[in-house]
Amino acid sequence: MSQLNFHPVLLRLPFLLGGVGVTVLIATLAFGLGLFLAVLLVVLRFENKGFWCKASRSYSTALTNTPQLSQIFAVFYCLPLMGLMVSPFLSVVIGMTLNAAAYLADILGAGMARVPPVYHEVALTLGLNRRQTYLRVILPHVGRTMFPALANHFQIMILGSAMASIFGVEDLTGRAYDIGSTTFRILEVMLVTGGLYAVLSFALTGFFVLCRRTMERMV
Repeated sequence: MSQLNFHPVLLRLPFLLGGVGVTVLIATLAFGLGLFLAVLLVVLRFENKGFWCKASRSYSTALTNTPQLSQIFAVFYCLPLMGLMVSPFLSVVIGMTLNAAAYLADILGAGMARVPPVYHEVALTLGLNRRQTYLRVILPHVGRTMFPALANHFQIMILGSAMASIFGVEDLTGRAYDIGSTTFRILEVMLVTGGLYAVLSFALTGFFVLCRRTMERMV
């Protein structure tokens, strides 16, 4: 059995680190767009009792019970059949956005169900309409109470973005494959890549803890 040799990998570390930015960009775009869609889905659930409420719940059920990779594959291959030519990067972002919206809608929905009725009464007393009530009262409260769950899902998306490498996107994992194929040190490069993902996760944990403390001081 040959010994581990990290030297060829460390020589290409700057190239590997360049994939960190792509990984963060994918997760950030998909999370942000997914959160926007999730808000719309949750509003449909709580403001409608008929078709749109059922449609929103069915959407979350369908996407949270099927593999995210299959959803990205569907976007990657179906959009060109519809005449929409998009890059692999955009296909991954769209697929992850649709998946994130389903999970985030469930998270926000749980937060919405826990909003005290007095919040609605206060908003009505202040003369706020439904849109203002959601934007100024309900959603900020839900964001604070469900922040840990939202932050945790973002970290999951950071790790899940490694699937982008399957579609030729040069994120952190994609660049790791490139280095492994040229140096034939696949074990070493994956160990280093795993360490980078761990460092990124710990850094995000610290950042979210600071954000949480800041929000608590502002309340």
